[in-house]
Amino acid sequence: MQININERKVIQVMNEHIHPKGWTTSFTHLSWGVKADKAVYVAGMLSTDPVTGVITGHGDITAQTRQVIENIKVVLEAAGATLEDVTMNHIFIRDMTHYTEMNNVYMEYFKEPRPARFCVKLEMVKPEFLVEIATVAHIS
Repeated sequence: MQININERKVIQVMNEHIHPKGWTTSFTHLSWGVKADKAVYVAGMLSTDPVTGVITGHGDITAQTRQVIENIKVVLEAAGATLEDVTMNHIFIRDMTHYTEMNNVYMEYFKEPRPARFCVKLEMVKPEFLVEIATVAHIS
């Protein structure tokens, strides 16, 4: 097959907005996730029950990290992906003294080989939130 490097191939990818069944739709400024071809982009997840909007794990980084990753899991599954498809996590933590506890929960969910990630200290939208994770996955 010959390839002409001067030819341009245009591929149009339709974005599918992911809203898991039963989750609140009161956040009109965002989609819980967006699927574009085989890529899934999950919005920054906080430690809220996505159905009721109630914050879980007040003051408990372990409980909050678990809730955040469970929320990510639901969005991924609604898009046809799993945690094994995750390629990148963007982690925002309120206090780095909680890093080890957060990381222990993270490692329960993400097995070797783990996705790429970064973790930065950041003031959250509300002081009750201790961790937020945004995720990128590629469906295999």
